[in-house]
Amino acid sequence: MNRRRWRLRTGLIGLLSLISLISFLLAGATLFLIRLPQVSRESQEDLRVEVSDLSLRSEAMLGAIQTQLELIATALRNPGTTPEKTLERALGRSSAFTAIYQVDRDGTVINASLKSWLGHARRRELIGNDLSRDPIFQRTVTEARTVWSDKYLSPVSSEVAVSIGTPAGDTVIIGEIALAHIMDTLRVASGRRDLMVWIIDRNGEILADSENAARVGVVNLRHLPLLTGSHHSGSLADTLSFEGKTFDAALAHSHLLDWYFVIRSPGGLANPRIASTVDLWIAVLGITLALGVVLAPLWATRMARPIAALAQRARSIANGETPGPWPRGRIVEFDELSRDLERMADSLRAQKQELEAVFNASPVGMIVLDPQVNYVFVRVNDACSHLLAATRDQLVGKTGKMLNLWCNANERKQFYHALQAKQFVELETRARRLDGSEFIAALSVSYFITGGQRRALMVVRDVTELRRIEAEIRALNSELEQRVERRTAELFEANARLSTTIEHLKLTQAELVRSEKLASLGALVAGIAHELNTPLGNGVMALSTLIASLRTFRKEMESGIKRSSLDKLLEAMDTGSDIAFRNLSRAAELVASFKQVAADQSSSQRRAFLLEEVVDEIVLTVRPLLKRGDVAISVDVAQGLSMDSFPGPLGQVITNLISNAVTHAFEDCDDRRVTIAATPDGDEAVCITLADNGNGIPDTLLPRIFDPFVTTRMGRGGVGLGLHICHNLVMQTLGGRITVASTPGVGTTFTLTLPTCAPAPSAANEQSAHA
Repeated sequence: MNRRRWRLRTGLIGLLSLISLISFLLAGATLFLIRLPQVSRESQEDLRVEVSDLSLRSEAMLGAIQTQLELIATALRNPGTTPEKTLERALGRSSAFTAIYQVDRDGTVINASLKSWLGHARRRELIGNDLSRDPIFQRTVTEARTVWSDKYLSPVSSEVAVSIGTPAGDTVIIGEIALAHIMDTLRVASGRRDLMVWIIDRNGEILADSENAARVGVVNLRHLPLLTGSHHSGSLADTLSFEGKTFDAALAHSHLLDWYFVIRSPGGLANPRIASTVDLWIAVLGITLALGVVLAPLWATRMARPIAALAQRARSIANGETPGPWPRGRIVEFDELSRDLERMADSLRAQKQELEAVFNASPVGMIVLDPQVNYVFVRVNDACSHLLAATRDQLVGKTGKMLNLWCNANERKQFYHALQAKQFVELETRARRLDGSEFIAALSVSYFITGGQRRALMVVRDVTELRRIEAEIRALNSELEQRVERRTAELFEANARLSTTIEHLKLTQAELVRSEKLASLGALVAGIAHELNTPLGNGVMALSTLIASLRTFRKEMESGIKRSSLDKLLEAMDTGSDIAFRNLSRAAELVASFKQVAADQSSSQRRAFLLEEVVDEIVLTVRPLLKRGDVAISVDVAQGLSMDSFPGPLGQVITNLISNAVTHAFEDCDDRRVTIAATPDGDEAVCITLADNGNGIPDTLLPRIFDPFVTTRMGRGGVGLGLHICHNLVMQTLGGRITVASTPGVGTTFTLTLPTCAPAPSAANEQSAHA
């Protein structure tokens, strides 16, 4: 896919415009993220101040109305006062009251005064009405003080109104005030007729709405978050959503009537302050973009001019021309680019001269051909001119056919046909120099691209002398073949003799393995015999002592049995039988262990066993060897490790490792210890380690430690087959692996990783195990 290309000037103009746009967008986003919350908080704080002021004004106004009604009640209590005139004067044009009633203690209206627009007929209808059940009348009589009512629909003016009642001697004065009048009065007093104000009673119903009077008595704002969070304390400011719009709002509570005053103003982008800020930002953005559109081409043209000059110099260099001085400017980067391009041009010129020198100095003849013009010679090096006995001028611009270089015209045709079909062609042919002499030429041609043109490089070598030498070598090879046949026959005889020797060595190795096993078994028997000697000797001694005591007792019986003699006999029999029993039990235990170990090692039978029992039996049989070597042994085998394997080969491996440690590990050592440990290795394997704190194995010997006949005691009783036998038994019979880790002067650790269930042995493994 072809990507659209741009001129530098156009790109710079677009880049500058884009940077300006992005900068103002980022500035605008930052402005909105920071300024908008600030404006919202400032608006809410202003609203909170205004609603507090409105609440105070409302209480002051309502307090004035209450004082006015109380003054009317005081005037009516004075003797000589005419109630009708007093009420009419109180209900002047500037009065907040829509109607004032004088009610006797029975609840009957005895006097009434109404606004003039309600008419005198309405006044006459009110006189004589029964207000005994009216809540404001009842509260005033009961509490004997001035009280305010909840909002209600006035039956007189048909407006939403509230009333105030106060005692006046034996009567009650009730004044009715329209809520719309209270709202208008508050807006006039605040000087803000554009305020959106709600007056809400304690039940959440709208008493007055400056924006839409249709909401009065219809909309309930009890669940408004701002209202539920007021808790009748102070004034609050927050954001609220109402009828799908967002407002900044503030609330204040009036304790006089238990009313709530809420002032709202549009929130978010509708906020007048924010709207003016957005308008200002849009205007600045437009002006900036306009300036960018005007200034960007001028700046881009100025920036692109030195780049164009540098590009012109670079094109001149590419066309092989020698340009004048490279341009320099005031911009550091352009100046450095000019210097770098100048150095690059000098470097390319030097490389071209170097390649030209290498081409001409090559000891191999090289010709550059033009495939588009019948493979004409474009360039020839000095070695080729010397090889063809011609000057460069005689060769350049000619073809091989024109110079009569080919001795065989058919080979020439085949060579150029192959060259047209392949990228690389090799040929060996007879060629003719311009002086008429002939030689064997080895030709190799490959294609390359230079300057956008396809060229072919032909390498010409004179191999006449090489072919002569090869002919001589072939003659020598034919003679050497006869020598090789004779030597092959001799080697065949030597191999036959060597095979016979190897067979003898294998038999000798097998015999040595058997001897090693028998020697191990002999040592085992000798150790058991030594161990049995002590308990059997103690048992014989105890029985001989017992027999002597019986003889003495018989002699004493001839002269009469004494109790002391009988006690001595019983004591001797008790002691002797106890010694004999303990020593014979020890001997029986040794014999049983020896029988089990000997049976396992001689039969290599597979059976299920507990690893700790087999290890204890093996340790018991090798204790004589350990005692002679003054070696302490410790066993730490996890309990309950059950195996289905070959205890005989396992015992032979452990015995050989212990014997090997006693024999080789503790030379010139005072503290001699061997440790056997076994732990589970997963669910289907066990890990057995046998470690000593001896001299360790030399690093040169460690990689070959399991090879046959490897020992440090060759000629001193060591045959080097013990570890080889262990390796074979572990790998083949037990189906596991054995590794060794040793540090000279620290000790050696052999690790056996064996499956708890040994694999079924092959015929070869069984033969090896029984060998």
